[in-house]
Amino acid sequence: MEAARFERTVRTESSEIFAIYGGARRVGRVDLHYGRFEVNATLLLEVDLTDDELQALIDQLDEELVQTHDPEREDFLVTVFKSEELGFYSDEFEEDDGDDDDR
Repeated sequence: MEAARFERTVRTESSEIFAIYGGARRVGRVDLHYGRFEVNATLLLEVDLTDDELQALIDQLDEELVQTHDPEREDFLVTVFKSEELGFYSDEFEEDDGDDDDR
């Protein structure tokens, strides 16, 4: 996999979510949660990666996202899942969808 590109989708005081792209395709997302002494990541992959590619991605996450936010952190904990997006759901989307049926 070529070097990843990260697009932030959500940011709060203590967490961020990034979509991860490899070239033009989305390869996954990462949820980062900044604790007092460590950063916890949940990495959701939509593609198969070799062990070397996965380690390179984790290293890139650490270098480009985690260390720029908290260079003094004591540990970076990453949980990796293989996932598949089944859909996107929101209250607003559901309300709009129901209104069309009434017309």
